[in-house]
Amino acid sequence: MTSGDDQRPSYLRAAQAVAAEDEERAGVATYLRVDPGSRSPEPQHGEPALAARVREVWDVLTAADADVTVQDVLAVLGDLELRPEPARAPAQPPRALSAWRPPGSVVPPRAVRDAEVGRVADAFVAGRLLRVVNYHDTPVSRAEEFRRDLHWYAERFTPVRAADVHAFCATGRWPDASRPGIVPAFYDGFASAVQVALPALEEVGLVGWFYPPTDFLDVPPDRQRDFARAHEYGVLEHPAGRLAMTWEELTELSTRHEVCAHSATHAASATVDSPERVVSEVLEPVRRLTAAIGRAPASWAWLGGTDHDPRRPGDAALTGTGVRLWTSNTALCRLHA
Repeated sequence: MTSGDDQRPSYLRAAQAVAAEDEERAGVATYLRVDPGSRSPEPQHGEPALAARVREVWDVLTAADADVTVQDVLAVLGDLELRPEPARAPAQPPRALSAWRPPGSVVPPRAVRDAEVGRVADAFVAGRLLRVVNYHDTPVSRAEEFRRDLHWYAERFTPVRAADVHAFCATGRWPDASRPGIVPAFYDGFASAVQVALPALEEVGLVGWFYPPTDFLDVPPDRQRDFARAHEYGVLEHPAGRLAMTWEELTELSTRHEVCAHSATHAASATVDSPERVVSEVLEPVRRLTAAIGRAPASWAWLGGTDHDPRRPGDAALTGTGVRLWTSNTALCRLHA
């Protein structure tokens, strides 16, 4: 893709398509800046052209919708450059281009969002970035389509483990310098991730990062749909049987893939505002996952993908749990070496 004013209409069309698409229905491709959390060697290969496109797309999107954030910019670039097929253009353009946010979320002031765009662009210039495709429910009815997509990714990118991220933060180099890495991420602990995603990942040799809310795995199958509706899950289909993976399945997949923490119930950071909530939504899920897989979860993510903010009780509670990475909608940050 070339840079310049001739690309601006394509940026806006992509933004409209991504906003109109039910994001639970497809892999939402995006870029994350990698934040080492401390001084580290400069990466070997920067991507200044991508950084320039970040700024271009930001200008286009903010002219069309004052509430967009850099998350929306990264999803547009992911749609144009990281998906086998881009999102379909809607018959009727959506009113808003900004992504869904958890109830109660506040759009940061424009100056704060401008600064975040600058941090992302600077990270890309320095080569501190990671390609990610976010999935939720991956229903059996779309298994073949999903399998084709993963083959497409495996032909172009290399798998990434948490250890690779830490090595990059320490050395500025990825283990495979010949191809960029990619993380297929699977949120919310769906049984379909085991039934559909896991076999496809292992067929093509990619490493999945799984983010299950731990309480969901405990709910009896006949109550799982009610639980999902009550906690902002995006369920595509309602076949007979269970909706959540089991603890045994999670333990088994952890031997080959990364298991990450996603609270107990699918909570947003702003709602974890008491000592009791910190224990139930943060400390207990990390403890249970650590016991199940024999190591601390590789990363943490909240509903809504908010950045790490140690002023929030739930965010601060991760210190000392052994969780070393933080996944937001815009960054993968190392909490400690």
